[in-house]
Amino acid sequence: MASVNTVLGEMPGDELGFTHSHEHLLMDSVRRALNGAPAEELANRTRQDLMMDLFRGFQPDRGFLLHDLDLVVAELAHFSAAGGNTFVDVTTADMGRDPRGLVEISRRTGVNVVMSTGRYREPFYEESLKRTSTVELAEIFADEIEQGVDGVKAGIIGEIGTHEPFISPAEERVHRAAARAHLTTGVAITTHANASPVGLAQLDLLQDEGVDLRRVVIGHCDTYPFLDYHRAILKRGAYVQFDTVRGNFEYETQRQIDQLLTLISEGHLAQLLIAQDAALSRFYKAYGGRGFDFIATEFVERLRAAGLSREQIDILTILNPRRMLTGEDLG
Repeated sequence: MASVNTVLGEMPGDELGFTHSHEHLLMDSVRRALNGAPAEELANRTRQDLMMDLFRGFQPDRGFLLHDLDLVVAELAHFSAAGGNTFVDVTTADMGRDPRGLVEISRRTGVNVVMSTGRYREPFYEESLKRTSTVELAEIFADEIEQGVDGVKAGIIGEIGTHEPFISPAEERVHRAAARAHLTTGVAITTHANASPVGLAQLDLLQDEGVDLRRVVIGHCDTYPFLDYHRAILKRGAYVQFDTVRGNFEYETQRQIDQLLTLISEGHLAQLLIAQDAALSRFYKAYGGRGFDFIATEFVERLRAAGLSREQIDILTILNPRRMLTGEDLG
């Protein structure tokens, strides 16, 4: 039986259960939201500056500071009560990853947590990365999987991403390092490809390094909601991930359902993943959001009402994440 590293130790894949494949529990990306500017500097930005930064993809929002461990535990309890079992936390070191905090959350909630390694996207990179070679980065990522960070081993590489609709030279280095760490360790790679078809360029890079694209997840596909893009990813063997399933807007939720049903009807069920990417505190129930249990409750019920069977829903929410994390059934 294939297994995966969780923050509490190695776990057989068949024990992962209902899984969100792309989430953030503890994160401090406010400090890097504006090319590394500390959060206190945000007050000195003009409104025009902030609007331009937002247009370019920055999000200087205090909601990105997720550090209240007790609040996260309370929110995650809703997921557990709804039958949820596992969270894949794709918070990398440059996003404020907190390995020991993830351990405490997992122990207190009973929810399995898979921690990540890698680097996010260029505005978040630490200054020293400019002087770190691809080989050195790959060694860092592999070491965090095989040896761990503060005694906690990573179980996935990513989210590795691009800030623009293209891959910068520094981001190329991170992608190639992720690929080499994958080849060394065998763990999956998950990407950040927001609001553009850049996921195809990411696949090109990873394939150039020899990665089996069946072990790659292209993230945020629902933020570029064009089925031809999704089909192009699927044709190459990678996973298409709809990971902004949060229930914030009815039109968005219905589009996600309709597109998932279309791709499933075309025979792609085994390559689809869903998650919420609830990376802002405003998504929490405590602040009026739908909470971590939206998929496990309302969304799966709507999929069932739209015609999916219990077996199909289990493939989408249990079996596919297990295959992605462990590499099972790829022979």
